[in-house]
Amino acid sequence: MRKRRTVCEIRQVASMSELRLWARVHGARVRWMGATCEGGEVWGATRGVATRVCVTEPDGRVHPLVWRSPFEKPSRR
Repeated sequence: MRKRRTVCEIRQVASMSELRLWARVHGARVRWMGATCEGGEVWGATRGVATRVCVTEPDGRVHPLVWRSPFEKPSRR
């Protein structure tokens, strides 16, 4: 029988301060990951297979919606 392994673990945290704390403890960098359809922002930090994200409330700014798959690398031209 094959041993199961974690490929990707994504969890949402309640606030930016909680995300910053998790990132500091795990030696990760907090980065902007995109926007929601409602206008909020998605911030995240990744260390190994673990990613923590925080979704902020809409702030009135319009952000372009872009989907980037974590499993596909952009072609280099």
